[in-house]
Amino acid sequence: MAFSRFQSPRGTTVAVRHDESLFSVALGRVVRLDVVLPPGFSSRAATPYPVLYLNDGQDLARLQLPATLNRMFRAGEVRPFVVVAIHAADRLQEYGVAARPDYLGRGSRAGRYTTFMLKELLPYVQGRYHASADPAQAAVAGMSLGGLMAFDLAWHHPEAFLRAGVFSGSFWWRGRGLHDGYTDADRLMHSLVAARPARPGQQFWLQAGTDDETSDRNNNGIIDAIDDTLDMLAALAAQGLPPAAARYVEVPGGHHHPGTWGAIMPDFLRWAFGTRGLEAPQVAATEKLPLRTQLGGLALTRRPQGAASLKFRYLRRAATFAAMSAAPAITQVRPAPGTYLPYTQAYIDLIPAGADPLVQLREQAAELHRDLASLTEAQALMRYAPGKWTPKEVLLHILDAERIFTYRALRFARADAQELPGFDENEFAAHSEANDRPMSDLLAEYQAVRAATLAFFGGLNGGQLDRAGRANGGPVTVRSLLYIVTGHEQHHLRILRERYWPALPPA
Repeated sequence: MAFSRFQSPRGTTVAVRHDESLFSVALGRVVRLDVVLPPGFSSRAATPYPVLYLNDGQDLARLQLPATLNRMFRAGEVRPFVVVAIHAADRLQEYGVAARPDYLGRGSRAGRYTTFMLKELLPYVQGRYHASADPAQAAVAGMSLGGLMAFDLAWHHPEAFLRAGVFSGSFWWRGRGLHDGYTDADRLMHSLVAARPARPGQQFWLQAGTDDETSDRNNNGIIDAIDDTLDMLAALAAQGLPPAAARYVEVPGGHHHPGTWGAIMPDFLRWAFGTRGLEAPQVAATEKLPLRTQLGGLALTRRPQGAASLKFRYLRRAATFAAMSAAPAITQVRPAPGTYLPYTQAYIDLIPAGADPLVQLREQAAELHRDLASLTEAQALMRYAPGKWTPKEVLLHILDAERIFTYRALRFARADAQELPGFDENEFAAHSEANDRPMSDLLAEYQAVRAATLAFFGGLNGGQLDRAGRANGGPVTVRSLLYIVTGHEQHHLRILRERYWPALPPA
């Protein structure tokens, strides 16, 4: 079991144990854990420690959670507690809602993940890390799809966890496609909440960012991420959850990204494990939302039914976010001219000035999935002109190019001096046999490749990003390849929207 410490300026430290000793029968794999122990942790302490179970534990460092905990423990803002960060494997299948998969069959192993959590992980952590078995001392949290899974666990199993934290939760998870007669009643978690009353002692912390996405499926002026979260709050209230048991934090300028989730993490930790109550300096006073509010310059003309009677908490533009915007991420530094082949300039120009290509890659994944998942198989085989690719071939071309560009970036980031050859995209497409595969299969592969791409580029430092090599007959840096991967997909998204979708035959 590997062991590391994160040193704070004043000597207060948390310890992180990298634990790979737990084999899950339910999941059929070894589950890797990063267990964060508070300063002064003792397995012989008089009382067991409160515990946070965190999905998507592989993002522990990107959330800067150890450093955040050091600061908060040093300031006395939270009481000692243990964090169990659970690394994901096949998150599109293991996360979701345990009751049923979504309309594309995703989340098929969420029931097994629930069994793993309740029957295997909790006893293991309670025995090995002196964690409390009291559900009032246990919280479960996660981001995006991991947040949906955390909510599902806490809602259905208050005997294990009475509190849940949901960062940009995937409350859109649905049982029917948008173009297959979808209504809001098809949202799976909302339906499950409506099926039974809230249990005594349950508490939920929900967060959304105003820039989580751009989609607005009902054209009401509210992005879906916020709409679905507010509707969930209304559903909880309708099921008898007391107003004080729900906390909603909306982050101005917040993205669907670990940068935002890490920055707002202190508010959740104070809420779940704080020593000074729920109020935090950067949180404005509780207030009812007006019927018309401004969000990104758009008037919010609709409030979800029942939500107007709830009280929400909004962040002021706190110093945390001001500092975050003042100090751009290392990936926001654009590649210099001469560090890429001239023909790729068109791709690089599709990343707006000041934008982070890693954020754009995440947003593209959601946009592309929404566009393509709604196609029928017949529509996915359409060509807008003779000799052009089908949407299936376009998707597999994006995948092929992303793999090749990222492979080049891997070689150069590791200081490989060998020149790499180019490839013929038309030959690749001609032999891809993409049209013989179901779109759901291609989309699952796309999500897996994108997750690997984000993990790779997100783990590079500035020196690695600026390493260079030669590919396709010219020089290129790792940084340029990141921008090329992002811009190349943006190029094809634009073509799909401008040329394919207007020509689609009826479903």
